[in-house]
Amino acid sequence: MCIEHLNELESEACEVFRLTSSKSSDTVDLLQRALSLYAHGMSLQQAYDNTDATLVRMGLISQNFNSLKTAVDIACRGYYLQSIGLLRNVYENWLAFWYLSKYPTEAKRWLDPTWDNHPPKAETMKNKIDHPSKSMKLKLGQLHAELCRFNHSYPITILNLLSAREDGRTVHFGVTYDRKLFGACAYAISTWVGNMLEVLSLWIPKGNDWHEQNCKTVGELLSFIDSSNIGQEAVSNSDD
Repeated sequence: MCIEHLNELESEACEVFRLTSSKSSDTVDLLQRALSLYAHGMSLQQAYDNTDATLVRMGLISQNFNSLKTAVDIACRGYYLQSIGLLRNVYENWLAFWYLSKYPTEAKRWLDPTWDNHPPKAETMKNKIDHPSKSMKLKLGQLHAELCRFNHSYPITILNLLSAREDGRTVHFGVTYDRKLFGACAYAISTWVGNMLEVLSLWIPKGNDWHEQNCKTVGELLSFIDSSNIGQEAVSNSDD
């Protein structure tokens, strides 16, 4: 395909969005409803104090909404690796939220723009926050390593762009609809939208109808994640 103008690539992305909305409509609908609930929850959240830690933690919730919404938007348009790449920041902000719950006086490090006082690294926060078990701590470390694969120059960032031709391999540019890759993005995004809805629920007054909607939506997200896991296991078994 010969590209002479950027609007041709935009038309390509719009076509991928159309195909995604048609062929993966249930998944797109679930992600959009979960994000709508997230946005509504942010309008309902109440701060119980005016400390720096509360200010920063609310900012982290807001920033993660922007990242997750962007991840959904570009995944629907075929930018799959870029979509998953955004989730590393979501993960680190999630760690920071819980880190500041345990070390609230550290909030100044998020409010000071000088590099000398920058926030701790993700690995440091992961090791200092409370974990239900050693296995959970290990899982968080594995998750961070996996997300790093999409942020750095790893093979996975190149291999999906290569196509075989009679005269050798070629590098594809632009976007095309891929149901499997979109499903992988939706799986990862669903996990983090669910995690952030859990965080947000702590800041919404008890008795609000939002909690009932949240329980239903998180249940749907978990069902989607479980069905994706089952599908992946079936593929792995067939490969064996």
